[in-house]
Amino acid sequence: MSSWEERAKLLQSGSKEFQRYLSDLPDDAWGKQSACELWSVADVVAHLVGNAEFYAATVERGLKGEFDPPEGRPEAGTGHPSTGAAGTAEGAIANRERLSGNLLSALEDRTNHLTELLAGLNPADRDKPCYHPGGIVPAGNFVDLRFKELALHQWDIRSVLEPGVGLAPDSLPSMVVLLTESFASGSIRWAFWPGPVLGQPVRYRFDVTDPAQFKVDIVVEGDSFRFEKSSPEPADVTFRCGTGALALMMYGRLDVADAVSQGMLEVEGDGGLGLRFGQWFKGI
Repeated sequence: MSSWEERAKLLQSGSKEFQRYLSDLPDDAWGKQSACELWSVADVVAHLVGNAEFYAATVERGLKGEFDPPEGRPEAGTGHPSTGAAGTAEGAIANRERLSGNLLSALEDRTNHLTELLAGLNPADRDKPCYHPGGIVPAGNFVDLRFKELALHQWDIRSVLEPGVGLAPDSLPSMVVLLTESFASGSIRWAFWPGPVLGQPVRYRFDVTDPAQFKVDIVVEGDSFRFEKSSPEPADVTFRCGTGALALMMYGRLDVADAVSQGMLEVEGDGGLGLRFGQWFKGI
């Protein structure tokens, strides 16, 4: 696993690379529908602008010992995309309309400010608590949270313009940190959307080895789920895949059938239950 310092540098370089990619897009690409159902390419970029502004502000407040909810935000730990998705979508569209022709320059300005702020955190600052709707988060983990936002939304844009593209490889170490350590909006808890209680729990076993080992059972009860260590007990479904496929499935970008057909996923066990995974794990 890469160090925090390495991931902070990768976030800076990955952000600049994405900015260069956007600067080369033809004008007509910005109005195209992205992989996010409610957003155009420009709307996705506007969301990333707003996300950078929010993360920088919440880290700056946390460094001063302030981690209460900002005005209009829910208590830390109570936010979830199942209740806030519509507001997030509307906010991005409003941000795009407000920024108009300054969208790319705004992204560069807000992103550079955020990544420089994060890269400059000393070890003591990295542990300082900061507000997030998904929970109180150490300042240093906003490196991984931003990388998750950047990687997924970059994929939302590139996948419709370049079919077959995967997640940026440099983002995968941060994805592993978030999925295994369960921080705020990067956590599997954040990705889970509850439904009706099941008569019988479903045990999904994950066997992920690239770029870092992720071996765990996720037991879905329908309205909740729990982690368990993989055991000799048979699972209903076993998924074998890389970290990129895991993240795309967990955050609702890739369904099981497509992952299998594209050679990104091997499924053992009950195929019907395997296909139902996306019913609960939809991410953002």
